[in-house]
Amino acid sequence: MKLGVDLSIQEELDELNPKYTYKGKEINPYEFFSKHSKISTVRIRLWNDPYDKDGNPYGGGTNDLKTFLRIAKNAQDNKMKVMLDFHYSDFWVDPSRQKLPKAWEHLTSFNEVKDALYQFTYNTLKTIKDNHIDLEAIQVGNEITHGMVWPYGNIEYEFNEERGGGFLGHTALLKAGIKACREIFPKAKIVLHLEHSGSYDMQSWYFDNIFAHGVDFDVIGESYYPYWHGPFSMFESCIKKLMDKYHKEVWVVELGYQYVPDEHPHYEEVTDAKEGDFIIGNVNGRIPFEQSKQGQSDYIAMMLKICKKLGIGMVFYWEPTWIEMPNNGWAKDAGQIYCGLTPVPPFNVWKIETLFDLKGEANPVVEVFTQDYVDSIK
Repeated sequence: MKLGVDLSIQEELDELNPKYTYKGKEINPYEFFSKHSKISTVRIRLWNDPYDKDGNPYGGGTNDLKTFLRIAKNAQDNKMKVMLDFHYSDFWVDPSRQKLPKAWEHLTSFNEVKDALYQFTYNTLKTIKDNHIDLEAIQVGNEITHGMVWPYGNIEYEFNEERGGGFLGHTALLKAGIKACREIFPKAKIVLHLEHSGSYDMQSWYFDNIFAHGVDFDVIGESYYPYWHGPFSMFESCIKKLMDKYHKEVWVVELGYQYVPDEHPHYEEVTDAKEGDFIIGNVNGRIPFEQSKQGQSDYIAMMLKICKKLGIGMVFYWEPTWIEMPNNGWAKDAGQIYCGLTPVPPFNVWKIETLFDLKGEANPVVEVFTQDYVDSIK
């Protein structure tokens, strides 16, 4: 089992001169993860055009292609491999939002959108290759349980030739993106990334349709956050069944755990929660360990043990360095307006799930999140 981190926010953070320390000594995150934690791969998201019409950045990393290239070069210079995460949108996407890129809004048919997705993927990958960046893996879409590039790739819609929709539309878009990936980076593993990693019914429904439509991919990618996706037992059962049924490699491409209690709890969003699910320390619940530095370390240790037992190929910690910094929340004013919101001061809810504390000092969990530790797991 290999280890990875998602460092998509790092370029924007570095502009604010954050200070990271390990046992009081200042460190460079790339060098630290490569040498101390022996991280093998850096995952980086990519947005099509994360700026408004006046060029104001959306924030949250403002992960355009130039930003991707700089992060990827830093990773490679520190002997780490690179995984590209195409969102196929101008800003954040997840199961609740998969907004069409601005550049494609004028297109009037499904075939035009499909061609645009192929061309964008091809041109982006060619630029990456021309800049001497190699890719270990490519995610075609991000948390796409309900499809992507809405409405054209929305699974919930009934397919028609002009607007796409349904699994026929969704898989046609996937195939267009994958075709470009295979042409430019034929050795890169193609990852299809879902969430709801504790729900086998949802996952098997999705992948049954993916296989029925002949989609060519290599890895099932999962997000796993116990608060939303269920306890260890649900995760373990779901992943084992997926592996047994589809004979595909599985990676956990997003993982995190709080080291202090949540100041913005979202537990009310969980629709399948049961009594006792959120009692801290209930290992069969959604907060299996205390929300503390030691609890975070215990959680990762248990999660890596489970992943190694299952035969999961790669585990990524999501945004481990996103500590609190001025004006560095999930979205700047332009990004909030793009999302249809009235701008408020940016806030960073992830600062309590990083591998570094609020002062930038490495949490004890970094001793667990190492290849040496993984090798020692029985």
